[in-house]
Amino acid sequence: MHPKAAYERVRFAEFEVDLGSRELFYEGRKLPLQEQPFQVLRILLERPGQLVTREELRSQLWAADTFVDFDHGLNKAVAKLREALGHAGAQSPLIETLPRRGYRFIAPVEWMNGNHSAAAESLPAVSQSGSNQRTDARWMFRFPGRAILLSLAVIALLLGLGSTGYIFRRSAARPPMTTVPLTSLPGAETEAAFSSDGEQVSFVWDGNSGNRTDVYVKRIGTDRPLQLTQSSGFVCCDVWSSDDRYIAFMRCSGEDQGIFLVPSLGGPERRLRNTVGCNGLGWSPAAPVLVFSEKNSPDTPFALFLMSIEDLQPHQLTFPAGNIVGDSDPVFSPDGKSIAFIRIIGEGTPDVYTVAVSGGPARQLTFDKADVAGLTWSADGKKIIFSSHRDGGLSLWAVSLAGGEPERLPVGGAIATGPTISRKGDRLAYTQGLIHPNLWSIALSDVGRKITGGPSQFLFSAAYNNGPQFSPDGKRLAFTSGRSGYNEIWTCDVTDCSEPQQLTFLKVVSGMPRWSPDSKQIVFDSRPTGHSEVMMISAEGGSPVPLTDGKSEDKVPSWSSDGKFVYFSSNRSDAAQIWKVPATGGQPSRVTQHGGFAAFESSDGRYLYYAKDNEPGIWRMPTGGGDETRILADLSPEYWGDWALSKSGVYYVSEAGPRPAIEFFDFASKRVSRVAELAGLPPQGDPGFAVSPDGTRIIFSQVDTSAVDLKLVENFRFN
Repeated sequence: MHPKAAYERVRFAEFEVDLGSRELFYEGRKLPLQEQPFQVLRILLERPGQLVTREELRSQLWAADTFVDFDHGLNKAVAKLREALGHAGAQSPLIETLPRRGYRFIAPVEWMNGNHSAAAESLPAVSQSGSNQRTDARWMFRFPGRAILLSLAVIALLLGLGSTGYIFRRSAARPPMTTVPLTSLPGAETEAAFSSDGEQVSFVWDGNSGNRTDVYVKRIGTDRPLQLTQSSGFVCCDVWSSDDRYIAFMRCSGEDQGIFLVPSLGGPERRLRNTVGCNGLGWSPAAPVLVFSEKNSPDTPFALFLMSIEDLQPHQLTFPAGNIVGDSDPVFSPDGKSIAFIRIIGEGTPDVYTVAVSGGPARQLTFDKADVAGLTWSADGKKIIFSSHRDGGLSLWAVSLAGGEPERLPVGGAIATGPTISRKGDRLAYTQGLIHPNLWSIALSDVGRKITGGPSQFLFSAAYNNGPQFSPDGKRLAFTSGRSGYNEIWTCDVTDCSEPQQLTFLKVVSGMPRWSPDSKQIVFDSRPTGHSEVMMISAEGGSPVPLTDGKSEDKVPSWSSDGKFVYFSSNRSDAAQIWKVPATGGQPSRVTQHGGFAAFESSDGRYLYYAKDNEPGIWRMPTGGGDETRILADLSPEYWGDWALSKSGVYYVSEAGPRPAIEFFDFASKRVSRVAELAGLPPQGDPGFAVSPDGTRIIFSQVDTSAVDLKLVENFRFN
């Protein structure tokens, strides 16, 4: 008898398995699961964190004399199991595939019998000799800002990590590491930061609104937080002064952007500096000095700057070269002599670096080109702890300043971001969960652009889905999805998107699909070598063909009305400008002179309409050349991807009124009319808007709810 046979139920994440009735539940709700996928789950649960080979599964699932296509049967059973877990709420894969070898269950497992619960079995640290998965759910730097660490729209799964199995291998005299909730407010709480004594924590909370955030502070062990800011937009990057008297933070949106200071006990704010976006902020523990990320000019990468609070004069610290995105998320070392930060070559391809505060070349510590979602120093200053997609999900890792392979921490689970450690080193806090958008649909009448009913769900899942685009023939929809573990291009029938088809298999960050006028080709951007490049693929699948060389940030492509050219945004000359390249390949040529980011050509081929990533509005210029004209001023640059061109005007998402809404700008009358009010806004910097060719349907993305909380690890240690 297997040693686990005495137990009746198994619990992992928000799931529970009844072994007697062979049923799977998610948050108390029974999920449909066939017998064979259930047996695969049972076998994997018996050995969490361990490889279960395909041969072992075969011997337990099929008798030796059974004639069956084993590979097909096992692949189908695993796919059905993953589908059940994913549809229920597993944002990140719970089952890891080891190619040609087998599978590993990568979440903590708790075995239960009646009211008795066995210790949760923690996962061993995973080395990086195997697969190196790279995903990006947040599309940082589409809009120059964090695109809000969560850029992103519903709830990822909350994983509590039991650590008892890890503890039993250590000295009994040492107190156990325990993970407990730090906050459990409605909505999303992120960006925890400890006071110097480790007894208080500041954080950012959206108040369950989805369209604004503020800075709060609370004493650990108490429930009620103190609100320090009053914002109409987004804030981020809260950091404490060394004497705990003040908290510095950044405002990310609207006209009031900049670096601010507020007393930690509450009081009036003080503006320190105007900035654009929110790319990270740090406060030295040794001096009244801040470090922040900013651009010297629109055509240079983001760099790190030091600024004394006393004179407020910035001094550039890092000098990233060429056409990379730049440096962000700086954090001072415990002695104040070094800074760890993220350097991003192209979207979704960051790595961890350090630089001395005194200056000099930056030193690279990781070589993953995989998304990094926050970092911090160990209390002794010998390691960097960071959240990364390097092994699937967003897990916590540590890398030594001496170099070497990062090691996975035994806490945090599969969706842990924004780590921070107290100065004593005995407490670690992190964010559990992610925000991602859902896609909604609104039907319009043939006449007058009137809605014929309320918004309805179009594409909901635990995976990231966004960037929808109708094919010109109106039959299919292309979109970006992370349901395979990577952001890839998918298509589906516009009447039923419940069974989408995966189009690309590049296993890097890809997005922004756009159909050719004949609905036979799709262009998109992808990052196979680090920088974003424009690629083209048949709408029926196949191998993508690159249209740009991958030496600069070439992204957000679209077609000319005759299908002969592909427009795209590029920083190859200076700040983001619109370029075009022949669809058959060739040398790109520059189109705009004063900036441009997301462009669409009118159906008659006369005009090019485009948004910019640093100015509100939509512009128009003749396709044959000439001056640009801003035709619409309401579109915020944070929502550069949330508009669509029709023959008679422009549909777009507006936040100008008391409630977010879809509005329409009529070319003939030059008037704006409200089409529909929305329950929430799309995630900033993350495109999600499309209008059907016949003008009778709008697909849009929306942040509906958020269940993102802060977790606290007490008695934290590395070994």
